[in-house]
Amino acid sequence: MQTFLVPDDFRAFMRTVVNYLDTPGTNHYLDAEDAFDAECGYGGRIDGIDTYRFKYITSDGHHRWEVVLKEAQLREIADGLLIEVNAERFDIVRTHRRTPVGEPLLIWGEYPEDALRVRNEAELLGALDALHASAADRPRLLRLWSAADDQLVAALWGDHCALYIIESPEGYATSTGDQTRNDSFDMNDHEGQRLRVPWADCVSWDYARRAMVRFVEHSDLGDIPVEGRIPSLLLMMGDVDRKAALAVRPDAPTELARSSLGRRESVPTPVETADEITMPVETEAALGPAELTRWARRLLDVLHGRELIELGPGPNLDEISYQLGGLLQAHALDAEHSIETADWLANEIGAVRGIAKLFATGGDLQVAIRRSRDVRSSPRSVQDLSFLPVLKIHQIAVRQTTRKPPIMPALIATLTSAVP
Repeated sequence: MQTFLVPDDFRAFMRTVVNYLDTPGTNHYLDAEDAFDAECGYGGRIDGIDTYRFKYITSDGHHRWEVVLKEAQLREIADGLLIEVNAERFDIVRTHRRTPVGEPLLIWGEYPEDALRVRNEAELLGALDALHASAADRPRLLRLWSAADDQLVAALWGDHCALYIIESPEGYATSTGDQTRNDSFDMNDHEGQRLRVPWADCVSWDYARRAMVRFVEHSDLGDIPVEGRIPSLLLMMGDVDRKAALAVRPDAPTELARSSLGRRESVPTPVETADEITMPVETEAALGPAELTRWARRLLDVLHGRELIELGPGPNLDEISYQLGGLLQAHALDAEHSIETADWLANEIGAVRGIAKLFATGGDLQVAIRRSRDVRSSPRSVQDLSFLPVLKIHQIAVRQTTRKPPIMPALIATLTSAVP
């Protein structure tokens, strides 16, 4: 143990903790490693009574202090009465680069197939390009480890990407882009934690793509300017090294085609055909937003009745139905007649915010789409959606599907806005 001289930013952090503890109420969230967080670190209660552990990162990014405090000490620090305590110091900046062992690892989700053990640059570029394409409409998060166990997190949306070095010989760092921007976008990490990404941290995708390829070999971002800071939420990711990540993904694919990105790339593409003379046929009238929303709710009803879906925390039922209605309008007809399109659509529905798990295969989805087209074929009336806010935590027996169970248990929550 060494003497930890309490710096100003840590004292300010303790003041926010004390303010929270003194807030009236009995449902304080204290017993977690990251119950409290600030720019300089994070921590929480560890004994369920009055002992707290905080991890403090020095402003230069070179060291991490692990500080264990009783609540009385915590309050004395906040009041300026205590200026030093015993703590344990760890070096973040290493004096040498580790010897590369094994293969670099790329992870973009919580499932075993949402990962790739990188064996060559072409596979890495293919995976990055597929993730970039999937981030056109919503943000995506990926984690990348080098063979030397240096780690990077990338938050990408459209043609912009923020890069956060979690661990490297030079310590942590954040990419810097247009510093005149003061707005940001929100996204969830792979454990459902909310991450706010400033647009000022983002660089163009072409630069980010090139930098990630370089990071695998050299553990730095090349010519991208960086600052020695990082969001406190991402600091905790440094506690999970490549070995630990692979321990829960022992069957991580070594080929892109075997990963979830490989399946996404199998979306049917239009085929040019010769002009044909046919008799005119009547087609169904396009559905309006209200009809599409009702259809989406009937589909949710059918899937839930067959125990093929679990809803999680996120937007209310109206927003889920709106997103699902757009997918149905664009792809339902093709999915009914093509199992490849149905498989792809199942992946897209599973990625809708607010849907925790989708167990349906393409074949299951084809049946559900047909049954939900007509309100009379749905097992319940569309107004009877009382099952949605009372999803119970239980083990669902499901037939064999192409998606394996998730590594981390999904958070099950209620949708308070559902019609009772």
